[in-house]
Amino acid sequence: MERNEEKLSGDFVLDSSVIVKWFCKEENTEMALKFREGHVNGYVNIAFPDLVIYEIANALRYNQKVTEEDVIDSVNSLIDLGVDIIVPTKRVTESAISLAFEYLEITKQ
Repeated sequence: MERNEEKLSGDFVLDSSVIVKWFCKEENTEMALKFREGHVNGYVNIAFPDLVIYEIANALRYNQKVTEEDVIDSVNSLIDLGVDIIVPTKRVTESAISLAFEYLEITKQ
């Protein structure tokens, strides 16, 4: 099986740069759609910070091909998709900061 035909599986935290590709054709849109397809089919669990909803709405708002109704429908579809929307708490924030510093140390090596 070719790499681009492989099914994704597992848990993923996505940011708005991936999710916006679900609504606008951009570079790497096909890969981004595999995350959504995997989630819909039950072999991928997607999570994202709650800020992503606002970031997607803002990105779509500035796309001249997208209407206000399109933005509303897109945001509603994100919420209806049943992904884990992560609200920042002290524990989540501290964990994210620790991971960022750990990754920084790995990249310095």
